[in-house]
Amino acid sequence: MAKIIYYGIIGGGVRAEALLKHLVKWNKQLILKGVCDPSEQRRNLFKSRYGTSQTICYTDFHTMLDDSDIHWVIVTSPNCHHKEHIACAFDKEKNVFAEKPLATSIDDCIAINNSYRKTTNLFFATGFVLRYSPLYQKVKELLDSDIIGKIISVEANENIPPEHSGHIMTNWRRHKKLSGSHILEKCCHDMDLLTWFIGSLPSRISSFGGLNIFTPQNKDNLTKLKTPPNTSSVYLAWDIPSRDTLDPFASEKDIVDNQVAILEYRNQTRVMFQTCLNNAIPERRMRFLGTEGNLITELYAGQIKVKRIGYNEPTEVYEFPSIGGHGGGDEIITEQLVSSMINQTPPACSGKEGLQSAVISLGLEEARIKGMVVNLEPVWQKIETN
Repeated sequence: MAKIIYYGIIGGGVRAEALLKHLVKWNKQLILKGVCDPSEQRRNLFKSRYGTSQTICYTDFHTMLDDSDIHWVIVTSPNCHHKEHIACAFDKEKNVFAEKPLATSIDDCIAINNSYRKTTNLFFATGFVLRYSPLYQKVKELLDSDIIGKIISVEANENIPPEHSGHIMTNWRRHKKLSGSHILEKCCHDMDLLTWFIGSLPSRISSFGGLNIFTPQNKDNLTKLKTPPNTSSVYLAWDIPSRDTLDPFASEKDIVDNQVAILEYRNQTRVMFQTCLNNAIPERRMRFLGTEGNLITELYAGQIKVKRIGYNEPTEVYEFPSIGGHGGGDEIITEQLVSSMINQTPPACSGKEGLQSAVISLGLEEARIKGMVVNLEPVWQKIETN
């Protein structure tokens, strides 16, 4: 008879549902034992949709983590709570799957890392779902094959559509005290991918940005732009339960809605990154310039283009049609989590990746606020010698 694995979840939001709707396929071996969320409605929803008669609802995560039957904890709470939830789970000898980003300060990231280092034979997985996308897996394969030679520079962006922006600007993510910053909450995916592809860490970084779109002066965008059917505005097209206001332009906020960054890596690769929250043509593109050619990938189009320098060299095109949420990564990352839970397979993306991406994103926000070039080497050295 297969061994039953009990797990608990802290935070009953949208990302939690994205995982559990796939995890429930293995509900004969994986049992949701605990659901912790401050909302009674969300607790009951998760118990009814994904739980069993054994599922217990909690308002206090400490009490849930005291359950010795629970061996895995999925942390999908708001970013500002990650440190206390993850560190406490490790203190209680639980394996952890943590949604990105790791935490909202470098000190908290280091504290989580130290808590994990004190454990023995526990797994720590980070929810960088894009790493599991078939498209980005192919990008990694091509770059590692040296088809474009050594990567010299990268031009990258993440420009999301207005319905996604309206979601961000009408829930907790618009408050830095909860999310950390936009580049941490949203673009930590891109920072992780860049580090993975480049195979190095950035030493020097700088950034500029501001809040110039989602302001009261632009409120007429809610009504003057063409609206989808059965929706009050293109900015409110997503039906999201965590939305707590219906005006993304007048909502109180302290994150930016556009930002540019430059990064120089230890191996001398240089990156330009740009993000904007208001796009008629959404795009998540990376353009790699190498010593022997170029590679361009774009997630929304589901396409990779590769061309080597040389007379009559063909442009190779790889298509990934209908790849689904996060480039098809949502289901694959859950399958990897299941393998870790049932078969003890080490996670492909661990706490180390979560730490690195968060440090980079937090450094970029510091650079933006202070208007300076930030040297990350002291942080890397502190982490490496800690």
